[in-house]
Amino acid sequence: MRVARRLISLLLLIGVAATLVNFYGWPQQWLGLQVGDLTRLVDRRATSVSPESLPAYTRTVAGKAWFQSYFTRVAFSEEAGAGSFTGRLTKWDKRRVRIDVLNDGGPGMDDYVQRLVRRLNRMQSATRFTIADGRADITIEYVSHAAYARTLGAGSVGNCETRFYSTTPGLIEAAITIDAGVLRTPAQRKPVVIHELTHALGFKGHFREARYRTRSVLYYAASLTNWSQNDGAAIRIMYSSSMKNGMSVSAARKALRHIPS
Repeated sequence: MRVARRLISLLLLIGVAATLVNFYGWPQQWLGLQVGDLTRLVDRRATSVSPESLPAYTRTVAGKAWFQSYFTRVAFSEEAGAGSFTGRLTKWDKRRVRIDVLNDGGPGMDDYVQRLVRRLNRMQSATRFTIADGRADITIEYVSHAAYARTLGAGSVGNCETRFYSTTPGLIEAAITIDAGVLRTPAQRKPVVIHELTHALGFKGHFREARYRTRSVLYYAASLTNWSQNDGAAIRIMYSSSMKNGMSVSAARKALRHIPS
């Protein structure tokens, strides 16, 4: 009789558990519902893109010393001084990243951002970037000069603030702010938007030598309105399975050397 009661109790518990799962989902889904902003941490992981599937140019330059230096300079921080390359590699490690343009950037700016997103999705397939209203992972906001200077100072015209973990899941939030008081026209704003959006992808560095003015969107005084061939190669490699969140500079260089040409 005691065994029968226990069996009945166990069956009842299983029935209750099945009902809860059917209604609320599995426990990891409950976690996602409970933690609010941290829901992003349980989003599906990015699609794995093998280095063998990268375009021929990207695979070829990955083994070149000059490009390894190029990638290191854009992927890592120089906050400790020129050539310091400190910190850890960080990128988005989720299937979908939502971008919300919070306000009007002027004639043609919304179309420009949409074109950038489309090209970004053509360049890599690990993470799909989309334009969304409301809750987003990356925001773009155009503010007055007074508002920009009050919060970010007067020493720049664009800024990208990121939140991230130094290991998985890497980037979890990015906020781009554009000084629309100084950058008065769409032609002036476009180079700064793509520059800051590239920072929002996980690229922390800059180029300061004049020869990079027409070679990379990460030239410190932004002038390009589209990613260069080498920028594209860096983005493809960053979002391939060769690069992992939390990698050191030496680990990233080693990974570059192991990409098959």
